[in-house]
Amino acid sequence: MTEPAGPGSHQGHVTLVTTSYPTQPGDPSGHFVAAEARALARAGCDVTVLAPSVRGRRPPGVERRDGVEVRWLAAGDAFGAPGAWVRIRERPVRVLGAARFALAARHELARFGATRVIAHFLVPSAWPVTSGLRASLEVVVHGTDLALVEALPQAMRRAIAKSLNGAAIRCVSAELRQRLGRALGAQLAERARVEPSPLELDPVLDRQAARVALGIAPDARLVVVVGRLVASKRARVALSAAGLVPGTHLVVVGDGPERARLERAFPEARFLGAVERPRALAWLSAADVLVSASEREGAPSVVREARALGTRVVALPAGDLETWSRADRGLTVLSGAL
Repeated sequence: MTEPAGPGSHQGHVTLVTTSYPTQPGDPSGHFVAAEARALARAGCDVTVLAPSVRGRRPPGVERRDGVEVRWLAAGDAFGAPGAWVRIRERPVRVLGAARFALAARHELARFGATRVIAHFLVPSAWPVTSGLRASLEVVVHGTDLALVEALPQAMRRAIAKSLNGAAIRCVSAELRQRLGRALGAQLAERARVEPSPLELDPVLDRQAARVALGIAPDARLVVVVGRLVASKRARVALSAAGLVPGTHLVVVGDGPERARLERAFPEARFLGAVERPRALAWLSAADVLVSASEREGAPSVVREARALGTRVVALPAGDLETWSRADRGLTVLSGAL
């Protein structure tokens, strides 16, 4: 079998390096990276994505999907739900898999002589994967990656900042750009631009059709909490607040290590677990309100999705939500704790 041509083989080729990418159609993982890859392909670019394999879901190998070549690189069991850093904290030995991915990605970039690279997530996609790479480099800062960098020793942060000299920097929110300046230096933040990640919502059901498809009565009060059930998302706070409204149907879309505790604490809520992205969007479309209590976000995709679908949102301040709320009457950001 002839191996697909590499990133250096085509003029106008773009290589995306990411630690999160959909392993199959409907997988919500890294959907915003996939949306960008597909947009670049539609614009006429030859696009290659370097992403970690996910044990049990996507083995190492090469596939072509939606006009994009995806190279799944060996990564042990470091990656997958509910997120790489949660998984590594659970079992620190998994960091070896992340290192294996970083080395494989560097090897691929060097082997094909990539000339234009977009690195999603500061660590490890930008550093160390693309450190010293002779290519046009753009680094996309999302939130979880910056939180990790903020916790690193100052010497490591200086090394990361130095490796980004000459790179274009894209932050998904203005709040992240400010934090980037505090973590890696004001000069880096000054040349960073703010641009939320692209969203793809088509095809999606309207509210009435979504309720029919999901078996929700037209007059039911439906409140949803959507996201990974990890401590940083503060689903317990969101569920406590949602439970204050009498007569509501409370539905939780998502999974993670907090799920069992939350199910015991909120027996009145319906926990769906992880669902495919189209079904999660259907629940957002059908809902009266999305409640979000996460305080450490870049530009929360679920909030942006809900508002794009016309669903009201009640949230705590996170990322640029307060700024967005000034121009969006359907987004309520509470200044005090829920």
